[in-house]
Amino acid sequence: MSFFKKDGVTRRRFLAGSAAATAAAAAAMSLSACSDNTDRVDGEPQIVDDESQIVNVFDDYKSVDSNFQATSSWSLPLGTLLWHTDGSWAAAMMTPESAVSPNSIGVLSLASGDLITLEGTATQGRTYSFYDVRCGSGVFVWVEIEYSSLDWVLLAAGMSEGALTGDPVQIDKGNADWDPPMFTAVGSTVYWQKMPNASGSKSAEASHCYRWSVGDNDHTTVWESLGRFATQPRVCNNVLTISPRVRADEGTYYGMTAVDLSDSNFRQLDQLVLPAGVRPFEAVYMGDTFAFAIEASYNGAGSLGNMGTFVGREGGPYIYVSREPAACPAGKNGQYIVKTRASYYVVNTQEETYAVLSCPDRSLDYGEYPASEGTCDQFLTYATVKNEQGIPAGVTARVFSL
Repeated sequence: MSFFKKDGVTRRRFLAGSAAATAAAAAAMSLSACSDNTDRVDGEPQIVDDESQIVNVFDDYKSVDSNFQATSSWSLPLGTLLWHTDGSWAAAMMTPESAVSPNSIGVLSLASGDLITLEGTATQGRTYSFYDVRCGSGVFVWVEIEYSSLDWVLLAAGMSEGALTGDPVQIDKGNADWDPPMFTAVGSTVYWQKMPNASGSKSAEASHCYRWSVGDNDHTTVWESLGRFATQPRVCNNVLTISPRVRADEGTYYGMTAVDLSDSNFRQLDQLVLPAGVRPFEAVYMGDTFAFAIEASYNGAGSLGNMGTFVGREGGPYIYVSREPAACPAGKNGQYIVKTRASYYVVNTQEETYAVLSCPDRSLDYGEYPASEGTCDQFLTYATVKNEQGIPAGVTARVFSL
């Protein structure tokens, strides 16, 4: 019996391909499950030239009206930026409350909309500025940077109910030879990637992914990459997604990798290696599949070298949203929210439908962005909104329940 419809690829075809990929992944895992961090098997680069392996959402799915409605909406001060990884609080970076610092950091309650500035977070003196921030349900983590020298420190403190529960702890630091870290926070744990500056004196050094939890004396090494990581670390359901360099002796390959955080050896659960030279823009492991975005188009790399957002595993097939991606995919239970430049597409892989989630009025010029990532129960967005005279007036934050 054929798996193909006249107008595209059926759900049965997608599930059949997923079953084959599961079997292949299981075989690969049998080789790597008992190995340690230095003895892992890299997957094969996925060169997809068979168009039957691509489920193009706009060709093969049905367009429907969106039934998503914001459960909460708040107006925040102009310049507010938000990041939400888990729990009922989102990390926030705000414009300065005084001339002492160029910015301030804090948290937004997803229950009440209260925006709270956290005191005691400026630890390095007036020459340093806040560079980036995240929070989990039990930890608040941030980077302070000295822009003239590019010295930076990564700090963390326990957090509960929107307040710090202890003094800040310096968990890493670097100078101009090391890029400020890409990091995330889940629960009471921080994951970050430390990478050498591509043009600095340490450019030949390996990159590392580390873990630290509130109360730890030191950090733990999760992964080493013989080259720079391509994407932010993401954590969903106790699985870490990273995109290290792989097959280093063969060329420039990135392997989107799912790591089991419940395993003391950080067992590799799954991996999808992109064609040579193709760099992922975002990647996250949701359920048992990768959701990833390619920001540019690469000639000669097959379908996985095309610009857009994909959902799939090694061996295919791949669901494909052929629009320029702007953020990490999010969603739950086979439903993926894909941010493009002008709006969101809500793709339901079970019903084979897609819908458009519009941004707030008068926000298109500056854009709306998702603060949530990967698998989530609450999807948080924020947008700079202009007034009737076309002048930026504030930030609108919206929460959608999934």
